[in-house]
Amino acid sequence: MKSLLIVTLLFAVVSITLADRPKTKAVLEQVNHLRPRYREIQDFVIETLSDARLNTSAKINIFHQDILLVKETFVLDAILKEDELLYQIDNQPAEIDRSCLAFVQALAESIINLAGTAFANCIADASTVLNEEVAKFYALLQQDETDFVGIGLLDAFVGENIFNGPDNILQKLADKSKHLEEDPLYLFDEMYAAVRSFGSILDGLEANYVVCMTESEQRMKGGFALSQDHMAMTCRAVEIGGGITTQAPEPEPEPEPEPEPEPEPEEEHLPIEQAVKREFRKRFGL
Repeated sequence: MKSLLIVTLLFAVVSITLADRPKTKAVLEQVNHLRPRYREIQDFVIETLSDARLNTSAKINIFHQDILLVKETFVLDAILKEDELLYQIDNQPAEIDRSCLAFVQALAESIINLAGTAFANCIADASTVLNEEVAKFYALLQQDETDFVGIGLLDAFVGENIFNGPDNILQKLADKSKHLEEDPLYLFDEMYAAVRSFGSILDGLEANYVVCMTESEQRMKGGFALSQDHMAMTCRAVEIGGGITTQAPEPEPEPEPEPEPEPEPEEEHLPIEQAVKREFRKRFGL
């Protein structure tokens, strides 16, 4: 009787153990089922964030290209205007007061230096805003695939015995499965919108830079015009090649009126930043 009881107890223990083994196998099946989905989401998140970074990098590169082209254009124009004025000063006839011309030259040098300071202020403002906007944008990209899929599948096994406690592992895997079933496609929409917004910010910043440089150039032109007036009126210089004199020019005959051009079709009304951007593109051939 005692032997029969022992055999019965052993059979019961073995039966219970065997009953748990299918759950152990289920753990393996479940983790292998989740692995491709984990990889799929991981790759999607990595690719989406990488694309956002690459698109942003391309936009920043174009922004730098445009800004430096504007900078170069305005600087070369300023040098040309300075050279034209200096040429007039250097080639005046001997009877023209040299000390007066020296004052004009000093005035012209001050004007070009002030223009350089104004140009520097424009690009400094653009650089400051660019750094701020880039920092804010990249703060949005500080997430990675672990925010969507966790650190992996293996943590479901940590602290658990696959033979003695498969139910705990299965529950953890079920929780992971539910999380992985949430489609992260919204991330693409968020990143696309963020990149578009960043591009619009760069466009506005570029337009503001062009406005700043244009206003600085206008002040510089006004200064050079003042220098020309002093040369003609104060120093009584002449324009090399003929042109500037202290006498009033002969009135030119009035041209015959030209026929009025046909009205051009009305253009679509653009916001000020887009209008400036369009003129900027026309001027610099972009």
